[in-house]
Amino acid sequence: MAKGRELGRGLLEEAEPASEAVPDTPQRARRVPMDAPGSLLNPITIGLFNAAYYRRVPVGGRERIVPYRRFLYPLDAISDWNRIYGRGGFFQFQCVLPDASAPRGIRLLLEEIAGSGRASFLAVLKTLGAEGRGYLSFPMRGYTLALDFPRRGGVEDVLRRLERLTLDHGGRIYLAKDAVLSPEGFRAMYPKLPEFQAVLDAIDPKQRLNSDMARRLKIRERR
Repeated sequence: MAKGRELGRGLLEEAEPASEAVPDTPQRARRVPMDAPGSLLNPITIGLFNAAYYRRVPVGGRERIVPYRRFLYPLDAISDWNRIYGRGGFFQFQCVLPDASAPRGIRLLLEEIAGSGRASFLAVLKTLGAEGRGYLSFPMRGYTLALDFPRRGGVEDVLRRLERLTLDHGGRIYLAKDAVLSPEGFRAMYPKLPEFQAVLDAIDPKQRLNSDMARRLKIRERR
């Protein structure tokens, strides 16, 4: 949500193995008891939350010893966290940009997101390693940006603009979190689709296996 000189501000989290065993005592997860009103998440409340969250860590940083699960899976501490978005739900967006284009591409993505005023209170920027062996493998060596958008009018247009920026910088969108990616964008981001289609044709020639995502992205259609 921050703009100008504060665009992209955030908290850097790093971890390394402890020198001795760390007790992994079970945490009692807090629970969101009800669906929040649709008006709860708006630019004002999200901006206030982000400002408070940003200032929760001292400028000089801090160190803690925690079980690895608590570091890797922070959302496990809150049950039913999705209810914060109300009954309308939310869209998730995650993309990855290669190292070479990430500095400019991530900035343009953040500018688009901040300008839309529709982002949620949680955004995560991480590095990724090499591409996997799967034909539709998401990772590539670069930076991945992930965040949620409350489902409201106009948000799908924002996601389409983010798709365009991702394509323009040689990146791809994570299919496991996607709901609006276009078939054309999908084919450009996943060049090994023909090889995947060949496997599908061999094991499922009558196309009995299908899904809503496969139909939306036209995965079984040849071009």
